Amino acid sequence: MTSEKPYYSSSAGEKKLKALLVGDLRDSLNWGARGQSIALHQLLSKRFEISGVIPGISVVSPEAVDGYVRTILPQTYFRFLVRMRNKVKVADWYLKFEELFGAKDFITDEPIESAEHVLRYKSTSKGLAEIYELVINADAVVINGEGSGIFRTPYRRDFFFYLMMIELAVRLGKEAFYVNGIISDCPFTGRNGRNFDSARKSLKKCSAVLVRDKQSLEYLAREMPEVKCHYVPDALFTWYPLYEGPDTHLPANGDFIIPPPEEEKYFGKLDFSRPYICMGGSSWAAEYQERSVDAYLLLLEGLRKLGYPVYITENCGGDRFLQQVAKRSGVGLVPLNTPILTAGAILANARLFVSGRFHPTILATLGGTPCIFLEAHSHKMASLREIIGYEGREPFSALPSESEIGEILGVARQYLKQGDPLRSKLRQTAKILCEEANQLTDYIVSRRETAVSA
Repeated sequence: MTSEKPYYSSSAGEKKLKALLVGDLRDSLNWGARGQSIALHQLLSKRFEISGVIPGISVVSPEAVDGYVRTILPQTYFRFLVRMRNKVKVADWYLKFEELFGAKDFITDEPIESAEHVLRYKSTSKGLAEIYELVINADAVVINGEGSGIFRTPYRRDFFFYLMMIELAVRLGKEAFYVNGIISDCPFTGRNGRNFDSARKSLKKCSAVLVRDKQSLEYLAREMPEVKCHYVPDALFTWYPLYEGPDTHLPANGDFIIPPPEEEKYFGKLDFSRPYICMGGSSWAAEYQERSVDAYLLLLEGLRKLGYPVYITENCGGDRFLQQVAKRSGVGLVPLNTPILTAGAILANARLFVSGRFHPTILATLGGTPCIFLEAHSHKMASLREIIGYEGREPFSALPSESEIGEILGVARQYLKQGDPLRSKLRQTAKILCEEANQLTDYIVSRRETAVSA
């Protein structure tokens, strides 16, 4: 968690609204989380003072913020034992003993209870005290919902951290805005009804819930009509100007994009001087690591029939199975820790991108790259496909069969044949979505003005 230096607008010395940004995920080895978080921060900074930031690691891991309450040991020692839990049996035994007597993560699946933990234990927990102070020092709490809002079993800690922040903000007299998010049932476990009810109670307390896709908007309108919800395209679309020109920011020799540590296996396999195709993974495929290796080897074999070099892009930690695909096939791999602007340029300049990853597909679209959509673990890819304006069938399976690969190749050939006219059309769509995404701050300001006048 960080506090950022205040600054003021130049117009008549008027002080800017102080916004606490919750869930800045640039510390994540995930192309989408990193790019979208940076884009959102930049967007908010144009109009507001970012008074503080709660980074993603604090949201995901209780170890990062003294996130346990009712502990006997001081937090420093307790957190050390948590880190050692899976390695040292004695540490696990001791933690079970503490948990038996009430020690637990301050985040639960009851957001009001979690907020009470912050208020009750902030005097004994430096991390909880910092969360409290960050909220106190802000005018509004802006929560980067990203892909967390899925009602799965077990519940997602990040989503319930965000719901806790809504409850804490309201309790301390601050406005809360849940932005750039998705709201969805889980296709694997079905809807977690208890979590759904908890989220419903918290989300309706937001001054606005700004979702990044139309299916989430329809879901909330149908299932949570009391929530003040609007659709605003994902903040990553605001990066359109970065990729507006042709062949931007890419060296011909792909070795120049290899991130540290520069492992030998990456050298000599990427050539950006000639047209190429990119293939990514999927959050659905990530659930089936071993099966996915064989499925994506088959998909890769099909894509290579299109006559272009195919490069694999490892967009997320869940795509680690693609390392094996690259190793067994010998094709070039763009690794997970590639600098995000360079990663975006690689996708934006490809001839085609096949993927089940939401934000990488946006990055590709910014440059006019035609995309073939694979399933994800929510409705996000189907909804993004609709937003960008693709017609025809729904996304292909995240583990495509031979017959589906044949269909994918048929669609791919059509896109490649259309060439520059299709790319121009996609860039024009991206430009429009960029303009709409830039309106996110307008919604925040208008909701605050409405609240003040009321």
